[in-house]
Amino acid sequence: MIACPNDPESAIELALGGHESAASRDPRSFVAGGLCGNESRMGGEPLVSIMMPCFDAERTLPMALGSLRAQTYENWEALVVDDGSSDRTWEVLQAFGDPRLRLERFDRNRGRGAARQRCLEMAGGALLSFLDADDWLFPEKLAQQAALMQEHPDLAVVSGASIITDAAGDAVGLMQRGVAPGQRLATGLFSHPGPPPLSFPPCMVRMGAARAAGFNPEFRRSQDSDFLIRVMLGKRYGVSSVPVYAYSQAEAAGLDKTLEGYRFRLRSYGEYTESYPLRSRVEMGKTYARIGAYKLAGRLGAEQRLIEMRWQGITPDARAAYESARDTVTLAAATIEAG
Repeated sequence: MIACPNDPESAIELALGGHESAASRDPRSFVAGGLCGNESRMGGEPLVSIMMPCFDAERTLPMALGSLRAQTYENWEALVVDDGSSDRTWEVLQAFGDPRLRLERFDRNRGRGAARQRCLEMAGGALLSFLDADDWLFPEKLAQQAALMQEHPDLAVVSGASIITDAAGDAVGLMQRGVAPGQRLATGLFSHPGPPPLSFPPCMVRMGAARAAGFNPEFRRSQDSDFLIRVMLGKRYGVSSVPVYAYSQAEAAGLDKTLEGYRFRLRSYGEYTESYPLRSRVEMGKTYARIGAYKLAGRLGAEQRLIEMRWQGITPDARAAYESARDTVTLAAATIEAG
């Protein structure tokens, strides 16, 4: 059972890997609000809403959905929007057979910004987590981060480490933004607009902050960093060094996508030219420089090397954690594929 803030020792133990699986419950029994003031009737665990936009994800959905089924923290709901897929994405989602999955389908592809905003509108939890349809969550992800959020009520956002995977699903890198080597948890204040000092995919956000920020439905790329800037500006955040997310760089990488993302970042920073005139222009200048660097790398055929500089080499401990998590999630995914 997730501990309330007045039981910090239990919360710390859970955050570092200990857990007690929750009993089956109706995920809507928790009304969004304070974490321990509005508890579910079955153990006091806050409902975690998981946002998952999908587009032509038939091939990767079994692992993503399997990672939901494998969570040790059971008081969750998943808000899934099929963003106008042309493959069997919708059929795979409908066959999942779990009432905690809430589905909606767009009649055409509207982009991730619109899909994420609709997921947010559907959410009923106190905490918001994220999962892309080509990625998957480690089984302890929700339990660890829900414990951290209760242990540190001053944090608007917590994030963790991600394992980078290739097209075969093998671990090829480790992304640990915002935390120093050997540090279990780093905290800080996000004081001005710029690249968020943590990774978006493994984040967990307090729902009140998420609703106040919202996603820009016009942003097909970089809607995640745009959202995080609004969520985090002037607030405290935390970053754990524990891997909790498997990120498919094979599905996400590419020069065109990277350049499009930077162009949307320019639009994002442009929203702060009045409130942060100097800092916003500095960040826009840096972004133009990155666009130039990637274009040059593309002409030289070296763009993939530049992309891979975003992460570090994987450590033995991180690889072992990944392989253990993958085994568990693969078993859960097999039941979905068989169905």
